[in-house]
Amino acid sequence: MKNFINNNAKNTSNFTVAINHVNNSKTLLPYVLYQKMEEFVLKSTNPFEHIIISKPALKKLNILKNAFLNDKLQLSSYIKTLEENELQLVVEVCKSNSSREIICNAFFSFILKENGIKKVS
Repeated sequence: MKNFINNNAKNTSNFTVAINHVNNSKTLLPYVLYQKMEEFVLKSTNPFEHIIISKPALKKLNILKNAFLNDKLQLSSYIKTLEENELQLVVEVCKSNSSREIICNAFFSFILKENGIKKVS
């Protein structure tokens, strides 16, 4: 049986930087940002957990700007590539304001079962 994944699907999630997420300078702690991204990636791929056989592997992380206390951030993801044995997912974190400043982006990969995947455009 073939599995179907829509390559154009885009997931989003929001969070507000809280006091327990920042350092003394009121700047978002990098490990908190990574933790939020990893949680989001796991939720984004939840419908496909039956074909994913690995934990998310961070391949690249670009922290571009700081986020601060009370900033509202939006995480979004999309499938970069889908191969027979690997799913590659891009995650972007932006401020949820009118300028939509990009805070960071990351690239995660997952190893997939060898069931053969059929892409849906």
